[in-house]
Amino acid sequence: MILHVLGTAQDGGYPHAGCKKDCCKLIWDKPLMHRLPTCIALIDKKNQKFYLFDITPNVKEQLHLLEVYDCKLAGIFITHAHIGHYLGLLDLGLEIMNTKDVPIYVMSRMKNFIFKNQPFRQLVDKKNIKIIEIFNKKDVFFQNFKVKPFEVPHRNEFSETVGYKLIINQKSIIFIPDIDCWDQWDSNLINLIKENDLLFLDGTFYDKSEIKNRDISKIPHPEILDTINKLSSLDTNEKKKVHFIHMNHTNQILKPNTPEYNHLKKNKFNISQENQIFKF
Repeated sequence: MILHVLGTAQDGGYPHAGCKKDCCKLIWDKPLMHRLPTCIALIDKKNQKFYLFDITPNVKEQLHLLEVYDCKLAGIFITHAHIGHYLGLLDLGLEIMNTKDVPIYVMSRMKNFIFKNQPFRQLVDKKNIKIIEIFNKKDVFFQNFKVKPFEVPHRNEFSETVGYKLIINQKSIIFIPDIDCWDQWDSNLINLIKENDLLFLDGTFYDKSEIKNRDISKIPHPEILDTINKLSSLDTNEKKKVHFIHMNHTNQILKPNTPEYNHLKKNKFNISQENQIFKF
């Protein structure tokens, strides 16, 4: 089994549409620094299948990265109804891929969102996708792995927000690209890290000072600085399990050798990288 990181940026990718500040302006002509919206894939080579966790507006490029495995799309787990996490469903429709009954794993509010809103409803009606409802903390079983969805607090305007725990060959992986605040959640972050082997955690903002033109309280995410402080008591091996993901275009850890990047590395935490591969 292979876990392949297909994207590490916030919903709009990096550089970001409409941004004329230095954080993006200086990146447009540096394609090696571009980042796609957050998405990971689990590849089951034995059964020639792969599964996506979120389906982004850049799914075309992300599916292309998976062609090397010569496997078939067998399912998609969606975290929530913010555009960077589900908009790629449209590529499954008649005008593009015209897929047949691709399983889409969602909780009840996300299920209702798809059923009640076009053009997503037409994907169901035309049998491009098949909605499979999943439930909080109830395992979903597959031949070589299982997935446990769990709710996390986030801006749930249209759906609940879901994190995922993947169990593969007695190893456990956590995927939480979006959460409002660790303290609002009913799980203990330190215990979560100690109890799992690899964690992709919300790294949207390094700190609040990076957003100048918006009220950051209306787009809440835990600051990386705050997360680092909460985890300061962990030993180095535990810290190395953490890979920050879903970075906003303003987040300076996207640029190597910035003070923010170096501070994160000095504290032994990781930054998720596109095309990073983990084998289980």
